[in-house]
Amino acid sequence: MREFIKLDKYGQIYIDKVLFESYFPVVFTCLNDKKDVFIGVCCQNNEKGCKWLLGKTNGISLIRMLRDEITIRQLLLEYSSGKISVDYVENRYTISYNNSDWDESSPYLPKEDSYMYAEDGEFDDEINYFSLIDNDVHYNTKYYKSIAKESGIIDEGIELSADALDVFASTLGNISIPSEIVVSTLKVSWELCTNIVIDTGKYIDQKKYKLVHNSAFKILSEDLRIKVESDDNIFADAA
Repeated sequence: MREFIKLDKYGQIYIDKVLFESYFPVVFTCLNDKKDVFIGVCCQNNEKGCKWLLGKTNGISLIRMLRDEITIRQLLLEYSSGKISVDYVENRYTISYNNSDWDESSPYLPKEDSYMYAEDGEFDDEINYFSLIDNDVHYNTKYYKSIAKESGIIDEGIELSADALDVFASTLGNISIPSEIVVSTLKVSWELCTNIVIDTGKYIDQKKYKLVHNSAFKILSEDLRIKVESDDNIFADAA
């Protein structure tokens, strides 16, 4: 990685992966020291100077862009935050937030059909790399109550915000879920059932306890895991 720009809000930003370039990087990703990930687009490079648009995003949204499921424009406007503009004129950087460069009619934004137009397998390495960026996600459990007080069926078709996974943290302790997360929501169907590994000594005899969760997720990568942590371990006794 090489240094790019230092931001008051996000710290030092480093260019990480160049996804498209001409004589200079055009579409690229960045990381800061906290390993936050950013999408960067060079929207001007001429005698007037250089301009970049940067947005704080996540690995899954980048993967969707690389798969041509969303455009570069959508990634910037709908799946990133911060809305950072960086200008380089006369050997000086100027940084702005949420200015007119980000208006939908702005000439600096990519066009509406700005797909990556990837060939088969072209970004396989990058997709695997970005699938690991969101490997560990931690959730705050104080807003949720345990759901494992009784067995039953949860209706299919429920859409959960990512934070709602916190419910399972207070119930199961630490779990790993191979899954594909789409932006800030995860659409899943599941039922309360029987097969989870409980690694708490108090509940070592699993014959006494029903399986509390079973689910089917679309697996993006064998190495992708969401780690949900909780200090409150509550398990449901078998009826």
